[in-house]
Amino acid sequence: MSADVTSGRRRGRPSGRRRSAVTVAASVLVLVLCSALTVALLRALFPAPDGPGRHGLYATGAPLLDVAGDGGGPWTATLPEPGRKPPAELMRGVLGCVPLFRWATAARAVPRGQVTLAYSVGASPSRAAVVRGVRVVKGPAISVPRGDDVGCAGWAREERLAAVTAARGKPVQPVRLSLDHAGIRKEAPLPVRAGGTATGLVTVTTTACACSWWLELDVEENGRQVTVRVDDDGRPFTLAPPAAALSTSADRDFQMPRPLSRAFGDPQPPQAGVSVAAALVPQPERWEAESDAPQDPPAAVGGEARLGEVACGRMYDSVLLAGGVPAGDHQLQLVISGPPLTEGAVLNASVRLESVRLDAAQRYRYSCARDGVKTVAPIDMIGIERHLFPNTLHALGPFPSGSLKYDPSWRPERGVGLSMPLAVDELFAFGKAGTDGRGTFGIGAVIAPTQATYGMTVDVTVTLPTGERSAFTLTDHGKPFLLGPDRTELNPAHQQDYVEPFAGPHARYQDKLS
Repeated sequence: MSADVTSGRRRGRPSGRRRSAVTVAASVLVLVLCSALTVALLRALFPAPDGPGRHGLYATGAPLLDVAGDGGGPWTATLPEPGRKPPAELMRGVLGCVPLFRWATAARAVPRGQVTLAYSVGASPSRAAVVRGVRVVKGPAISVPRGDDVGCAGWAREERLAAVTAARGKPVQPVRLSLDHAGIRKEAPLPVRAGGTATGLVTVTTTACACSWWLELDVEENGRQVTVRVDDDGRPFTLAPPAAALSTSADRDFQMPRPLSRAFGDPQPPQAGVSVAAALVPQPERWEAESDAPQDPPAAVGGEARLGEVACGRMYDSVLLAGGVPAGDHQLQLVISGPPLTEGAVLNASVRLESVRLDAAQRYRYSCARDGVKTVAPIDMIGIERHLFPNTLHALGPFPSGSLKYDPSWRPERGVGLSMPLAVDELFAFGKAGTDGRGTFGIGAVIAPTQATYGMTVDVTVTLPTGERSAFTLTDHGKPFLLGPDRTELNPAHQQDYVEPFAGPHARYQDKLS
């Protein structure tokens, strides 16, 4: 009986060798299925371009803001629909140009004259690749856009441009291509490791072509040459001839980025060959901003600043983008352009108080300082001799600065409509001609409010040696420049301080200090 049972067990169960074969077959089937799923997932995440070169390579491109930098010129664009204007909040000078640039790009604005593009190339997981060359391909013509022109004056670059340099470990110059000579190949060696990505820069220009375009990359992979197309998510990029200049000579010589739009009518056109621009600039080592409502800068900025010396700027921008205003000591920069090498010009300038808010204790304050800088200590801006104190309409600096009105019972709201002198009958000379043939002269003053949030305009009069006189009232795109007080009137519960502990390529952005 035991023999029958044993025999039955042997007949009902596979032998060890048969079990091994079944296990191996099942494992192979599972591996095949997993491989198929993995390939499908990779293809979904990284679709290969159409046409020649379907070997796991993929490429994407995105326009970047590069004003008067390595790209070689300003950024201007035209909105596609007539009558459309950018949002008013994006035209505030304190925000700089990046928010306007990103909005215009998302709105399909057509760049004018030139555009700087970052292209990223990804290699397949199993093979490395090398980009050998790049060319621009001209597509169908487009109609010259008729909407509002937007642009940027002053020097400005996006963080993503700096990120390319940081990733490559050395300065990266964009390859310059022209639609007026489309199809010409330029060397652009760029190695891409297996399964990795690498980024290159291209500046495309035109003087006469209103057309669509894309890039073609000559890529060497596994010993073969393939062509990879870079476009705007399946659509061609666009470019039109340069638009008439948006900015005045003073704006173009101004270093702080300023958003520009014809719809907002600021800056003012030159008078008698003279143009003027003004901006409020935060302290170089500490940035402060205030807001009516509480903000969450770490959430808006991200837990880590991937690039050194940008976390404080990100904090500042996040508060201003949410409707906040600059606060604490800021520098008022004034730049005047006129006939080069002209001596004996006369400058009169003053800051006029237009509005006062006395609710600082109810507002929320955010500050960020560089490593080693105390967030509560005042900073003396090197080289700035003029200081303005709107709380008492007090001005210190070169003659004839001094106290205009001092009264122990004086209150800030009594100053609305009055002015502080910035320069009175001050002789100056325009410098040598710049790239636009104009000479420049600039002055700066530190504005230090302590009691209230002020709205200010700047009145400027320039008299040339010929007797020609130009008068300007400078605003922040039609509205007063706004600046909040220092910490004197603050509610400590509404104050948050941040720090950049390192000033290198991996600077971290920390949460609230203990």
